[in-house]
Amino acid sequence: MIKIGFCFVKSSTGKTVLASSSVLYMTAAVAAAGLIDASPVPMASRLMAVDAVEGVHAGREEVPVAVVRTPDRLDPALRAFEEMRLGAAVIDLPPMAKTPRLDIAVVVTDPPGVEFINEFKADAKYTIMVLNMAEEKTVKHKDAFATVVLPYSPVVARAYARMIPPILAHSPKAPHHAQWRKAFFGLMKELEKIVKKEARQ
Repeated sequence: MIKIGFCFVKSSTGKTVLASSSVLYMTAAVAAAGLIDASPVPMASRLMAVDAVEGVHAGREEVPVAVVRTPDRLDPALRAFEEMRLGAAVIDLPPMAKTPRLDIAVVVTDPPGVEFINEFKADAKYTIMVLNMAEEKTVKHKDAFATVVLPYSPVVARAYARMIPPILAHSPKAPHHAQWRKAFFGLMKELEKIVKKEARQ
């Protein structure tokens, strides 16, 4: 099972929004996946329509959601997902200076967080850099497998306020959301490449 962590040292960069949307995409298009909410404030589980009670629950689209509230409790959730024979565990991590061991670290920063890149350590085989709520690529990481820029979308902000993963939000009259979805699918294709590459090995 591949461990994919959405992480960074700074809060409010969009990690939770992307983790919840990613697990839905992964399950639909790549491999059966579950979400682990390792944040003390379990917003990812709420986006997946799960109460914040610790344990494993069925979320949106019957995606398994494990609420653990701390990275120190990842192992039981990972074992539960392995017993379910899931192909991937998407982990929403709280702000931290260094991640637990991951297969893929999706490092999500916003423009104000770029200055903290050097203070963050992703312990992972692969790193994908995401510059969220930005217009151009202004962040580089020498070891990154890929870098993706996600534009700001008012539809994403409204979806989060209504506790809906933004991948499920649809607004044909919102050009910014169309741009966001295109960039998000670009991020998912990068994840998919790594997952398929690892599955072949």
